[in-house]
Parts: sequence; C-alpha cells; structure tokens
Amino acid sequence: MTLVGREPVLAAARPLAESVLAGSGRLLLLAGEAGIGKTALLHELARAVPGARVLWGTCWAGGGAPAYWPWTQVLRGLGDPDDPDGPDGTAARLLGSGPAGPEAAGTGAEAADARFRLFDAVARRLLASGEPEPLVVVLDDLQWADEPSLRLLEFVARQLATIRVLVLGAYRDDEAGPAVRALAGVGQVLPLGGLSAADVAALMVDVAGPAAAPPDPRLAERVRRGSAGNPFLVRELTRLLLAQGGWDGIDGAAHLPVPDTVRDTLERRIARLSQPCASVLAVAALDGPVVRTALVDEVAAPAGGCAALLDEAVRARVLQADAEGRHRFVHDLFREVLVAGLPAARRRELHAVLGRALQHRRDAGGDVGAAELAAHFLAAGCAEVADDAVSYAVAAAHEATARLGHEEACRHLTRAMDALDLLDQPDPRRRTALLLELAAARDRSGDTGGAREAFRTAADLARRGADPAGLAGAAIGLQGLGSRSGTSRSEAVELLREAAAALPAGADPALRARVLAGLARALRHGSYGPPAVPAQAAAEEAVALAREVGDPRGLADALLALHDARWRPGSARQRLAVLDQMHEAAQRAGDRDLVALAGQLRATALLELGDPAAPGELAGYAVRADELGHARGRWFALTRRATLALVAGRIDEAVELARRGLELGRAIGQPDAAGAFGTLNASLGLLGHRPEGLGLGSFEADPLQPLVPLLHAWVLACTGRSDEAAAVFAGFATDLVPDKQDLEMLAILAATASAVGSPAQREQAYRRLAPHAGTHVVVGGCAAYSGAVDHHLGRLAAALGRPTHAADHLRAAVAMHERLGAPAWAALSRDALEAVTGAGPDEGNVFRPEGTVWTLAYGGVRAHVPDVKGLHDLATLLATPGRDVHVFTLLGRAEPATGADPVLDEAARRAYRARLADLDAAIEHASSAGERARAEDERDALVRELTAAAGLGGRPRRLGDETERARKTVTARIRDALGRIGQEHPALAAHLRASVRTGTSCRYDPPEPVRWRLRG
Repeated sequence: MTLVGREPVLAAARPLAESVLAGSGRLLLLAGEAGIGKTALLHELARAVPGARVLWGTCWAGGGAPAYWPWTQVLRGLGDPDDPDGPDGTAARLLGSGPAGPEAAGTGAEAADARFRLFDAVARRLLASGEPEPLVVVLDDLQWADEPSLRLLEFVARQLATIRVLVLGAYRDDEAGPAVRALAGVGQVLPLGGLSAADVAALMVDVAGPAAAPPDPRLAERVRRGSAGNPFLVRELTRLLLAQGGWDGIDGAAHLPVPDTVRDTLERRIARLSQPCASVLAVAALDGPVVRTALVDEVAAPAGGCAALLDEAVRARVLQADAEGRHRFVHDLFREVLVAGLPAARRRELHAVLGRALQHRRDAGGDVGAAELAAHFLAAGCAEVADDAVSYAVAAAHEATARLGHEEACRHLTRAMDALDLLDQPDPRRRTALLLELAAARDRSGDTGGAREAFRTAADLARRGADPAGLAGAAIGLQGLGSRSGTSRSEAVELLREAAAALPAGADPALRARVLAGLARALRHGSYGPPAVPAQAAAEEAVALAREVGDPRGLADALLALHDARWRPGSARQRLAVLDQMHEAAQRAGDRDLVALAGQLRATALLELGDPAAPGELAGYAVRADELGHARGRWFALTRRATLALVAGRIDEAVELARRGLELGRAIGQPDAAGAFGTLNASLGLLGHRPEGLGLGSFEADPLQPLVPLLHAWVLACTGRSDEAAAVFAGFATDLVPDKQDLEMLAILAATASAVGSPAQREQAYRRLAPHAGTHVVVGGCAAYSGAVDHHLGRLAAALGRPTHAADHLRAAVAMHERLGAPAWAALSRDALEAVTGAGPDEGNVFRPEGTVWTLAYGGVRAHVPDVKGLHDLATLLATPGRDVHVFTLLGRAEPATGADPVLDEAARRAYRARLADLDAAIEHASSAGERARAEDERDALVRELTAAAGLGGRPRRLGDETERARKTVTARIRDALGRIGQEHPALAAHLRASVRTGTSCRYDPPEPVRWRLRG
C-alpha cells in the first residue's frame, strides 16, 4: 500500500528514529479518526529504524481480550516466556501461566507492589532487548486498550530516555478516553488530518492503477469533501467510481455517487456480497477481527462450509488473507458496520450460540479465555445463559487479577453483578460474595473509596440476608483498608463488633478469630489515647481461638493484634514476649512476611530500651525484608536502613536512603511512604539538621488538626524563625498532644517548648514526658529514632532554670546514647550538658566522635576528621593503654579460643549431613505446603552453616583462617584512619604510628603516659 500525503508526518518522525539509534528512546503516538492511515504509518515508521527488531501488539474491541493483551503479544514476540529477574516470570504472568486467583496479588499496598514489580520487570525485559540492535514496539488501536495496559505503557515510556527502544502507538482520537489522552504527557503526539485535494487525486490514481489518467481536479475535490480526506474512504469511493465505469469523461461539476457517510460507503461494499457471505461475515464480525474458520463453520453452518464465502469476501476486499491462509477484516470499520446491521435479537442470539460453542472448546481443553466467554454470554443478555455469564465473568476477574489487571477485574465483577439480575431468583449471598470480591478488586486497583463503598453495601446486604459470614467478610475487609480518619476507624470498629456478635457460638472459630483480631487492631489504631481494654480482650480471645483450631497463620495474626493492643510507651519488655510467640507461629505457618514483621517490631522494642543489640536486630530485619522478593520489602529495607544510619550518625546516608525510600514508596503506592519520609525528617530536625530538599512543612498536612499549631511552630523554630514560632505556639494546650504507641509527638512538644514555650508549657511538657525517662523515642516500627527521653527532659529542665536536674538528665542521655551506639545524639547531649554546666572547650588531648566527624586534639592543635571505622578501633586502643586487644574484639565479635581447630569438627559435620538427608526426605514427602516450607527453610540454614565452615574446595575452614582475615581487616582500617589523620593533624598521626602496634592483638603503648578525653 502506497503512502500518499504523509511526508510531513514522516519528516517530523524521522528525527525520533535517529535519536533511538543514538541511544535515546521515545514514545510517539499517532492520533486520528478511523481510516485516516494510522496503521499504515505505523508500518512505515517501524521501518524507519534501520536494523531494528519490530514487535507488534494490537488492542481488541471485542471485550473478550485478557488484561495486558497488547503487551502479551509483544512479549510473545520476544520469545522467552520467563523473566530472568523474578521468580514468577514476567511473560508467564501476562501470558496467563502465573499464579491464579485474587490471592495472587494480595490486597491494597501488596497489589500496588506486585504491579510495580511486574511493570519494572516488563520494562527491564524491553530495555535489555534494545541491545545490541534497537527495538521498536508498536501498539495499535490504543483506544480499545485496557487501563492496566495503558498504565504499563506510561511506566515504560518514562524509562526510555537512555535506551535504544522506540515505542509507537496509535489511537482514534474521537474514541479515546482520558487515560489514552494522558499519554501525551510522556510522549509526542502527531495528529493525522485528511488529505488535500492534490493528495486525494494521487491516491485515486494509485487505486486505479498506473495506466489511469489523473482525475479532474474538481472531481478530486468532490471526493475529498465526501471523504473529508480520509485515505480509507478515498480508496473506497474510488473503487465505487471504478465499479460504475471510472471517471473518464465525468464532469467534475456533475452529480457524483459519493455517499455522505462512512456507513453508506461500507454498506454499499457489503451489499454487493451474496447473502450467505454476508451472514457468515456477520458471525465472524461478532467473534473478532481474525476469522476462526472452524468456529464460523460451526455457528453459521453454511451449506458446503464457509471457505468459498470467505474467498468471495477477499475478492470484495472486505477480508484479507495472509500467506498461511488465515483471514482477517481489512478494517475494523467493516466489522462495526456488519454488527450494527444485525437486528438486536439476532445479535443476542448469535452471542449465545458463539458462547456455547466456545464453552465446549474450553471444556475440551481448548485455549479459550474466561473473558471471551463472559463477553459473549453477557452480550446475549438472557436468563438462559445468565448463570454462565456470572460464572465466567468472575473467572475472568480472577484471571485478570492473576495478571495484575485490577481495573479489568473490577469491570468483570461489575458486569457479573449486572448479569445476576437476569436470574429468576438470584441468591443474595452470591451477590454479597461478588460485592466482597469487587471491594477487594477496587482496593487492589487503588480505588480505596470505591472499595469502602462496596464493603458497606455488602454489609447491608449481609444484614438483610442473615449472612453472618458475609458480614464478617465485609467487616474484616473494611478494617483492612485502614485510614487515618477517626470516622472510618470508628465505622470499622462498629461493623467488626456487629460481625462478632452475629457469628453463632462455636461456629467457625477461625473466622471469629480473624474478626476479633481485626477488632483489636481497629480499636487500638483508631484511638490516639492509651490502649483500650476492649482491644486487649478481643486480641486475647482471638489468640485463644487460633490456638484452639491449630491455625499458625491465624495465631500469628492474633498475636500481632495482641502486640498492638499492648503497644504503648514503657511496654517494650512485655511486647518482646508476645513477639517471640508471633515469630514462632509465623515460622510454623511459613509466612516470611510475618516472620520479618516480628523481627521489625522486636527491633523497635529493643531500641526503646536502648539495648545495644537493637541496631543489629534492625539490620537483620532489613536483610530479611530485602529477601522477601517484593518491592514493599525493599521499601521497608530502605526506610529502616535510613533509621539505622540516623542512629549511627551517618546523616548524609540517612537522607539519601530516605529520598530513595520516598521515591520507591510513591512508585508502588505504599500508603506510609510520605509518612515514613516525614517522620524521619522530624527526627533529623530534632537532631538539629535540616538537609536540603527535606521540607519539614509537610507536617502541616497532618490530619490531626489540633496539632497543626505545634507542628507549625516547631517547623518555624527549626528554621531559625523563633519569634514567629513563639507567636504560633503561644497558648497551645499541651494536653492536645495524644498518647500514642510512641513518643514522637511528645518529643516534638518538648523540643518546641524548650525553644519557644512559656514556663507553663515547659512544665506541662516535662510532666508528661518524665514517666518515660530511661527509655528512647522510637517512631512506629523503627520508622525513625529521636534520641533518649532524658535528652529532651534535660533540655526542658534547662529551659525551666533547673541546671542540676538538666545535668542529671543530660549525663544519663550521653551514657544511653553511647551505650546504644548513637554518636550524633551523644554529641548533641554532650553539647547541651556543657551549655548547662558552663564547661568550656577541652584544651587537653581529645579523640572523640561528634556526629559524622571526630574531634581530635593533641599538642594544643585541634582538627576534625570524617568518621571511618579505623577511628573507632583507635579510640578503643586509646581507652586501654598498655593492654592487648584482640582483633575480634575490635570487630565486635567474641574472641576465639586459642589454636587453629576447625570451625566444625568432623562429628559436627557428620551430624549436619545426616540432618540434611532427613530434611531432603521430609521435603519430598511433606503433607502440606507449610511443612515443606519449614523443612526447606531449615535445610537452607544448614547449607549456609556448612558453606560458612568450608574453605576452598570444600576443605574445613579453621579458626586460624578467620583470625588472619580479621587481622588484615583491622590493620587496613587503622592504616586508613592514620592516613586521614595525617592529612589534618600530622603530629597526632606521627604519635599514633609510633605508639600503636597492629597484629592479631593490637596495643596502644606510648613512651610516656598520655591522658585522652574520649567521651563528653
């Protein structure tokens, strides 16, 4: 087919092809009406990238295509059905062989996370395919694309800037929805208009053949007006003229048989077909753009089969045949005219017949999707097939969910509920179940408001139908949506209470346990006061029921609810006991997410207690979160590593991790992304930092409106605008600050009152915070760390004019920070202590950390050196002059026994091997997935132990080997530190080089005793 009149479009698009060859990908969209030439241009543009591999995906208007259908076609073109970067297989997910059912995507944030991983994997798959030769991805008829496909296209388009991939798309601009039009924001759109009269004349000659004379210009203008310059219609009108004798001798001003509408033109073409051919084509048009000959034969049942009739349609240019004999419509407009020409009753009848025929194929193992069957049965719209319409629409929703097409799942479920009305006596419990599925699908699609409304409707229907299980499902679902709104929490509490009361005594204890666990969490997190007694009672009953039914997953959930019900400042030790039980139950259930969560909450409790083991516990949690294999796990790992960096005084690292966490959280729709970012920022503010780009003003959007004056005043105080802060804070009632599960808001209150508060406000803040002396401020599940409570009490006492009390608190804070390993906070408390006691700068020898730098003084000269590990080693040696310190001690490990025995003796190795054999047998004969998972986890742990104990070639590694590696590590660390000291303080570096000996044991042994100030 010759392209006529499109040189300007091609000229505008060619630079994009050249940029792709240079390594800069693009998204280019063609927009125009049906028949304007979009598909022909796509072919031409795809050929404009020399040496490129071209992959096509075409959207389908029939309603029976699965989610991500155009991308499925593209990935099939890549040839590899598995994603090498993920366990689920990206193409396998889109091709329909991934996990099935709604549970495959989880709910809410889990679904957003799963979709992000899918999008990211598809993008990486395409990006990798753009090397070494460039890649062109063509997506046609985007006006019919499902919303998940459009979201994936937008995601991919944002990754194209630095790779050799060109994405071309086309859509009918008069039929495109807002999601298609929004793509203009990430790509370039070239609108296609009608041809000029000269171009129309050239196209008419092209259709008529090279021997034809050019038409009269006035005739070409009439054809242009009759077709609006639409190339497809120009061709059709030209063929109509040729069929009536051509244009030789026709006066351009004479009346021409030029139809006024597209339908007239195509109906004239179809009218020339025989009636049997037109009937067969009508059936084929209902089926889709590609003719399935055997199916059409079965449904239309023409005498002698339909092969000859299809050939007739090819000759009439209504169908076209490829090299393998497959037929498809020349243009979708032919399908639309054929379908529109069927009487409504006949159209519904044919949909039912097609549905039954396809159903038989599916039952026989044929590749027929539930969405296709649902589309036909729903279009039939009669009671005879209504039950099948409902069933297949639900199955289609499950298939869409398995592909992470959540918007498609919502559409299928909505239509299933419509089909339910066609049944003579629809079961109200079935409608409730559909509503619960619809609510969950809306939650997964990000429509939380729609999900909440569906849960409410399901609850109303369950009440009217005396359906306690349905009511429980609605209550659990509503609570699971979560909200920072007190109204929404209250609604969930009332519904959960109603559901618990409606469940018959002794019936389904596992369901009752879930309801009570949800009630406990809703009661706790819906209140900003101290834990409510009903919350703990509900959680305890849930735990008892879960133990009774022997459900480890339900028990872990119930124990989590019990932990949350007991969560308040000062309860850390009691919570640790519950968390140990939760961890054990989660391990038995094989739920790695709950195992990791137990570790996260355990780290939180230890950090509140100031236990030196807390950073290690939190670091272990971050590793486990990373290993969970989903983006939410990576988000948790990033944000909690930011907290670790903050504790350790690595401020720049904390800021960078916080930024990365915010970006990832927003990308995956993590509800707490902004909150976690803001709360870490709050801790940085309390520590005296306000890094560029971390605006503290975000707290003004907090839904706790009574706290806005406090938060606003604190932001102003942090930015040095003390007078404004004092004016905003004046009159603020400290009792408005809620008692939550953590002390974040009380710490902010203390900092604000210390800086700009009145004596009364300071006194009230001190009184509220004083019962928590001796503990630390930890926000949520280690979302941030804000120092020892005694630090904030010391600042308040100083502001109240009580230097003795202030000094006592601040000395305690210094010791607590040092014990925990929080040098920046220790330095801050030390500075505050010096300000209270009036101590001036130390004029002696100093070797101490202050935040992210070390202050060094020797021989009357002071210097500052950035923090490195070797400085900590030197500080340890300076603290113990004349004594040997083993390298394992410097590395924070237990000092080994003497000798060079194997890490594992032969008896231990034999025991390990025997246990591995037992576990292999247990895995092979496991009776449940949980039992198999526990055996596999233990086996993996044993293999890691054996690997750690083995040297090169599997030889036993000896303790002496470990010691030698430790010696080299410590020596290198100290050497690096001395080099850095030498750049800033050569005299001190010379003294240390002469006085420090390294080896398996290290020692600081100066010629003359030197007194060092190593702490505050």
